[in-house]
Amino acid sequence: MALVKVLALIMIVSTMIGAGLQVDRQRLVETLRQYGLLGRAFLANFVLVPLLAILLVRFFHVERGVAIGIVLMSMAPGVPFLVNAAGRAKGGSLSFAITISFCFTALSVITIPLTIALINLIVPSAPVPPVPALKFLTTLVVFQLVPLVLGALIASRLAPSMAEKVVKALHILFVLAALVLVVLIFKTIVGSVSAVYGHGNLFIIAAIGVFSILFGWLLGGPDSQYRRTLAIATLLRNIGLCVLIGTQTIFEGTLVLPTIFAYFVITFILSLPIRVYFTRTKHA
Repeated sequence: MALVKVLALIMIVSTMIGAGLQVDRQRLVETLRQYGLLGRAFLANFVLVPLLAILLVRFFHVERGVAIGIVLMSMAPGVPFLVNAAGRAKGGSLSFAITISFCFTALSVITIPLTIALINLIVPSAPVPPVPALKFLTTLVVFQLVPLVLGALIASRLAPSMAEKVVKALHILFVLAALVLVVLIFKTIVGSVSAVYGHGNLFIIAAIGVFSILFGWLLGGPDSQYRRTLAIATLLRNIGLCVLIGTQTIFEGTLVLPTIFAYFVITFILSLPIRVYFTRTKHA
């Protein structure tokens, strides 16, 4: 488990620094002034998707560990590679993608502990166990917010070409850490997937993914580039952050971590045809 935690830290820190390095301050400020758009993006990512996930896992009486993994992923927007997944190449908005990647990642430091506390307060039987609040918040700040801000500060001192090279190197580091992590827990992932498949839990994840796309598309407003970016941003969640949470001691011996990977794989697969379509129709 110690190696798994180290790999999780490498994943989250590398992605956070990479997200910070892609920040363009001028574009960030310009996008932040679009209050209506950002408000709708916040609604889709921090309210509607988590709410849908909670309702589904409770309605279908999803197994505790699987439910925790699903709810955690639903609470964690702010994918650092959103710039590539839903930026200009996909007919989306580069500035909006950067803003969401940076701001949502920073906001999740506050919203995830609050959301967990709110669930346990309003719905005592909800499948999210008590979390050591101070330790949890400290972990998020140290390993998510600090590297994010550090990346943004470094970006202002690097030439764009150099920043791009560093971001690519960090992406490679993330992929390598993720691959090693998958190898380490492969048996658990296979076992958990086969165990939950018969109960339809993978279909629940897929349903959340489909509705996430719809939420993002409908709340993106009349501009197609914002709709495209928000649709992908609302679908893809921050796996690095969730893996970091999933390796906490309170989740040992559960299906939380395998479910997090299952959620990521399913939503990533869902995003592929959409991103291909967006790329082919970006000039339409």
